[in-house]
Amino acid sequence: MCRFFKLQCFLFLIFLYGESPASTSAPSPTSNQALGDSLAPKAHWIYDVDFGFLFDNLEDSDPYWATRTLLSAKLSPEVGLAFDNQTIKLGGYFILDMGEQVPQNGGMTLYYSFDSADFSAYLGAFPKKYQIGKYPLLYWREDYDFYHSNFNGTMFQYHSADNGTDVELILNWYGGKLIKRIDEFMLEGFWQSNFYDRLLFIGASSLVFHIKNDEILNPTIYESAYLLDRIYYEARIGSDLSSLAPSFDQLSLQLSLLASLERKRFLDKGIEPFDHRIGGELGFQIQYQGFGFGNSLYVGDSHMKFFSQYGDDLKNAGYSGLPFYQSSLYNRSELYYQYQNSYLNLKCSVIFHTTQKHFAHQQMITLSLDTEKLLRQLF
Repeated sequence: MCRFFKLQCFLFLIFLYGESPASTSAPSPTSNQALGDSLAPKAHWIYDVDFGFLFDNLEDSDPYWATRTLLSAKLSPEVGLAFDNQTIKLGGYFILDMGEQVPQNGGMTLYYSFDSADFSAYLGAFPKKYQIGKYPLLYWREDYDFYHSNFNGTMFQYHSADNGTDVELILNWYGGKLIKRIDEFMLEGFWQSNFYDRLLFIGASSLVFHIKNDEILNPTIYESAYLLDRIYYEARIGSDLSSLAPSFDQLSLQLSLLASLERKRFLDKGIEPFDHRIGGELGFQIQYQGFGFGNSLYVGDSHMKFFSQYGDDLKNAGYSGLPFYQSSLYNRSELYYQYQNSYLNLKCSVIFHTTQKHFAHQQMITLSLDTEKLLRQLF
């Protein structure tokens, strides 16, 4: 983790220094003052209030996942100072479950951000909405991201329109104080390069969880486990055909390799070997005037070895991805309608989950409204 953090700091300093070209001659004090006045950052106050809504009804999902109905609204106010491609923001998010009188979940945002043409950086507790990487459902599912809105740590991004490459590195320290939670963090990386107007793209991603906490790793029986390592990795190749059919909103095909490694470390038995599981997934998506259909088929080893012990809550060493990947054969089909503009994203979906012996269905409505982008258009 220390080497990863040093690498992130090194990249940040390189890109930040690169935004200020060096002078080849020493200017006079008078010219220095004039230059300083002309280059002084013009700071101004900024504010933002995001709104989010989630309806998620899942039926017949046993034995992979408990059936449930989620119905929640989220408000995320922020205020800050913007200057010279940089911002400092303070805010939070509040989630109200329908039927409750007061919010039951929430958190604080406090972060610094830097944004240039090709490079962005975020340091502090910042919203996940700034991610540019698109990660597999084996890593993250939609309801988990809705209820866990923040990263706590650092995120560095490279996005080049010239060479069609996206790179993202994230450190999320979610364990809190070391005295209580010991050592719990997440590392995530994403890379994708696009060619021929996205007719061909290749990429990879990885997600690493390091959970060192004997209290949550032994919830029911004491087996002396004190550390859990969980690693995911993905490689992908695909094609976005929407440039050949501009009347379609989306038209894409993707082939992915999905893999996971898990192991525990014990006080009495030592370190167990990694349990390595791997498979392939083929997916496609088509959307026309908002109406769409997407399908993905996974074939391979079953993942989430310890799901029966830890469940789907990462705070208790559980899993943040879609639990249907416990099956060695899993097909996900989604029929949906999506309305999207620069500040609003509304999606209504009917999803079907099929394994060798089980069939589950899910209805989902998600809405997100970004008032900062809305106000930019109005004023």
